[in-house]
Amino acid sequence: MKIFNLRTYLLFLAPALILYSVFYAGPITSGLYYGFTDWKGLSFNANWIGLENFKNVFSDPMFKTAIKNMLILSVIVIIIQHAVAIFLAVLLDQKLKGVVWMRAVIFYPAILNTVVIGYIWSYMYSPFVGFLPKFLESIGLNQLAGIDWLGRPDIAIYAISFVIIWQYTGYSMMIYMAGLQSIPSEVYESASIDGAGAWQRFYRITLPLLVPAITVNTVLSIIGNMKQFEHIWVMTQGGPANSTQVFGTLIYQFAFKTSQPGYGTAMAIILSIFIMIATVLQIRLMRRWEVKY
Repeated sequence: MKIFNLRTYLLFLAPALILYSVFYAGPITSGLYYGFTDWKGLSFNANWIGLENFKNVFSDPMFKTAIKNMLILSVIVIIIQHAVAIFLAVLLDQKLKGVVWMRAVIFYPAILNTVVIGYIWSYMYSPFVGFLPKFLESIGLNQLAGIDWLGRPDIAIYAISFVIIWQYTGYSMMIYMAGLQSIPSEVYESASIDGAGAWQRFYRITLPLLVPAITVNTVLSIIGNMKQFEHIWVMTQGGPANSTQVFGTLIYQFAFKTSQPGYGTAMAIILSIFIMIATVLQIRLMRRWEVKY
């Protein structure tokens, strides 16, 4: 069999390398460069200003707002979404009538277009014609029915968090179900013979053996919420009064609405660093938990 030489290997790799360079490595490299310039986006002219953009980002009041909202989204979504997802995974892993249909219904929102979901929930939250206020009013919760969920700066971010949880709980549930189905049934049978109850079996067997799935889900949730954009832009565009601004909306506004793409790129670089740090810390923390069990 003839062994390929280096030129042959490079010939086969060339199409993939060209696509990678043009659509991935090239934009990343140019983005890193423009983050250190005063590029206005109207031409290719850009003056090198060093760390000036980054200094301005850290002194920007909106930067603190974005950090706060990013933490709120991450904490709320991780705690509620994954608690509900684990509960549903354990429940629907049983041999119940119509269980396949229920799994499909719960998972379905995860495959819907995010923009469509944002518009639908904006309509549902509407204090005038929305389903949610009318529903709350019909069950006697008139005080809650009168709340403008997306119009109040103190609760808008939490209303958006609920939509994110609603959309992606089914996705997390499927990952947990895959983890549950990898647990040998003999383990549960042995625990039952030893007198372990349902809660003991869950806490001592199910939860520890789900740690790899929990690691995957939490990492995906952290990354997704740190780079959140679509839900917030469609539902509030960062309002009211900038109360729901996150890095994604700020980067978009600076890069495309105020003709400051250099500043927006600097903010994107900072966000990328935050995501890498959070991901590495999360994986290390969860792997320690995996080794423990």
